[in-house]
Amino acid sequence: MARTLMKGEKFSIKPQESASDFIRKSYLGLALVGLTLLTPFAVNNLMHGRYFLGVGAFAIIAVLAFNAWMVVRYNRYYTLLTFLGLVPAILFFLSLSMLRQGMIGVLWAYPAVLSFYFMLPERRAWIANLALIVIVFPLAWNIIEQALAMRLIATLSMVSIFSAIFIRAITEQQNKLKTQAVTDPLTGLLNRSLLHGKLDWAVAQSKRTGIPMTLISFDIDHFKSINDTFGHDVGDKVLRSVSHVFKLRFRRSDKVFRLGGEEFLLLLYDTNIEDGKQVSEEIRQSIAALKLLPDQAVTVSTGVATLRPEEDWKQWIKRSDANLYRAKTSGRNRTVA
Repeated sequence: MARTLMKGEKFSIKPQESASDFIRKSYLGLALVGLTLLTPFAVNNLMHGRYFLGVGAFAIIAVLAFNAWMVVRYNRYYTLLTFLGLVPAILFFLSLSMLRQGMIGVLWAYPAVLSFYFMLPERRAWIANLALIVIVFPLAWNIIEQALAMRLIATLSMVSIFSAIFIRAITEQQNKLKTQAVTDPLTGLLNRSLLHGKLDWAVAQSKRTGIPMTLISFDIDHFKSINDTFGHDVGDKVLRSVSHVFKLRFRRSDKVFRLGGEEFLLLLYDTNIEDGKQVSEEIRQSIAALKLLPDQAVTVSTGVATLRPEEDWKQWIKRSDANLYRAKTSGRNRTVA
């Protein structure tokens, strides 16, 4: 069965998780500040017999230090450890500080709110801040004057909302920039920047699981002549229209690259040579049926290659390109596998 787009599926280019780089970098700064400022408080609490406060502070310091070391040493950051370990430690320390120190303890709520947004993915940061609000607001209402408690609730809510807006703006901007970095602006397809990584992944996946992987190299026939005869605006329209055919034909697991100019490469997941040839022919015929130029059809030549067990991605793509070259030299507007 040809590996075409199933009903209900959409073609999409999903950017990598954009918050991770920001979180790792911001966490290092927060960890440095936390280790520098919290350690004296932890030691002071222990020296004055406030053991629960001291232990809570050192628990926070320990998680900060461990995650910071993992980021520096291995470029890895455990958000789940922060969420399940550091957040409860901070909430415990905060509630205990409020009960023991009153308004002085309440002041720790402000850096806690900010730290959650800078240390956690957005949704987990919301959950952590909701937990903080559930704990802080009733305590504040009972341990300090109500007029002051109302102001605390209002200002803490504003800090939390402003932080959420700020982090959302940063996340959206990073998503946009990362999408632009891996996407061809004219066609909306992937560009060459992810090509080697995706092919390496496909080779490793196939060798590990035995799943067949197929490449299809596409080249628009006589594209230079189209640009020279009709102009680059028409040429751009042809590129966008051909790319739209690709988008309609493939699943989320497949990858479609514009390599440059009129050249495209399609990576088909779980597709053998026969299915790859069928898909290639369907696309070739669909493009030929488009009415893009007056009294002239736009055609493509294609080369199909299914990964062999002994190949790396360079050998694999070389065979696909060789088949494309054979299609072009044998008359164009055809598929060679």
